[in-house]
Amino acid sequence: MRRCFSAASVASVLLFSALSIVPAQAAAIDVGQAFTGGLVDAINGAISAGITALVGWVAWTVKTKFNVEIEAKHRDALTAFLNRQASSLVAKGAVKVQGLKIEVGSDALAVAANTALHAIPDALKFFGLTPEVIQKRILDLLPQQPAVAQAQAIALDVANPATPSGSLAPARS
Repeated sequence: MRRCFSAASVASVLLFSALSIVPAQAAAIDVGQAFTGGLVDAINGAISAGITALVGWVAWTVKTKFNVEIEAKHRDALTAFLNRQASSLVAKGAVKVQGLKIEVGSDALAVAANTALHAIPDALKFFGLTPEVIQKRILDLLPQQPAVAQAQAIALDVANPATPSGSLAPARS
């Protein structure tokens, strides 16, 4: 608070002293003729170039920022869709886990991938994805689904003789 008061009083003193000074009467020098012609045109051109560069930079910055946001939105939509479709295939019983091998009926997988054409067409267009690529990505996400991951973990545990469930329990004495 003291600093603000000090700054205000210093500013008012400087303003008062600047206004109370009486300028000396001197002969006026007209420098307007020096700034005519080519110099004025050069200054105007430089200012116009600066303004154009500033507007271009602002436009580029805005485009870059919004393009990143648009890409993130498409990526999020695609990821959510792929996870939903993988989970849906597991819930419908279209996924068969045999040991570590995962099998999916081709019809169910095709239907899940073709749903993308209607559900997320902008994301598909943005990334240039086809239903075949979507099928591969859904298959890649199946091991991450809880039911599939659990079935694979059990199969791995049973197949490994070093784990407790893979060997017989020791007899108690």
